[in-house]
Amino acid sequence: MKSIFRLAPLVALLLAAHLAWAQSYPTKPVHIIIPGAAGAPPDILSRAMAQPMSLALGQPWVVENRVGANGIIGMEAVIRSAPDGYTLSVTQGAPVSLNPYFYSKLPYEPLRDLAPVANMGVIAASIMVSATVPVNSLRELIEMARAKPESLVWSTWGPGSFSDLYRAWVEGTFNVKFLELPYKASSAAMQSIIAGEGQVMLNASGALTSLARAGKIKVLATIGPNRYRNLPDVPSFAELGYDMDFRGWVGAFAPTGTSRDIVQRLNTEINKVLADTAFGEKFLIPGSVEFKAGSPEEFGRFLKVDRELAGRLTKLAKVKPE
Repeated sequence: MKSIFRLAPLVALLLAAHLAWAQSYPTKPVHIIIPGAAGAPPDILSRAMAQPMSLALGQPWVVENRVGANGIIGMEAVIRSAPDGYTLSVTQGAPVSLNPYFYSKLPYEPLRDLAPVANMGVIAASIMVSATVPVNSLRELIEMARAKPESLVWSTWGPGSFSDLYRAWVEGTFNVKFLELPYKASSAAMQSIIAGEGQVMLNASGALTSLARAGKIKVLATIGPNRYRNLPDVPSFAELGYDMDFRGWVGAFAPTGTSRDIVQRLNTEINKVLADTAFGEKFLIPGSVEFKAGSPEEFGRFLKVDRELAGRLTKLAKVKPE
């Protein structure tokens, strides 16, 4: 019993030191590694957040792009850094949920090596067709594909891209068959729809709004539980009775082992910035990003479900790991 009393002051001292250290964070710049190119949602959001996050943290929020190997180079840099809150990643879902199915020897395990900080939002996506395709609903598209197998061309930006995964889901769910037309980028695939080379595609909802209003495409359904705000006449998957909800997202991560207090501080400040209406109107909505506030623990649960869905879809799409 005496030994317990002797230890009590030491424990209290350690707790006080830990609390003081956490409260003093950060004392130097916080570096954000983007494992992708400039202009993508993680890059745009991270740079847009630089000023408000620097003010909130009292230290510079420094953004750096490390491009290569489908995000592997950037993710490795974060995972190998010290778990002290000074090196973070803001990334899209592919390096976290899809890379484990793309690579047989991935040099990291996302669910083990990354500490979820904040889910910054999911990316609204919709299935659309060229204006020349004589259908006005997803049901009519499926009926046409069933009546004329392989008569419709589904444009993608390569095996395992979101458009390819949803092509595989539609084929597997409704027993239909499309011809896949892969391009190197989503912008090129989008141009194929406008030009009439392809007939069907999935893309970010925000990129479709002006084209739909101009009559160049027809948007048939939006993935997930809700309609997209700028396409109010387009039904959601949930309305149509489909429970598949696998979409792109943007999230912030720290290396595993980062202090819970630091992770929570970052989560709180990131959520405050993203919840600002003016910020959302300027940076989230143009990128089709729907803010998804929540705790680090909620983000962790989301990631497990997302990983499972990625596995189901990559199997349907017959993605072969490199």
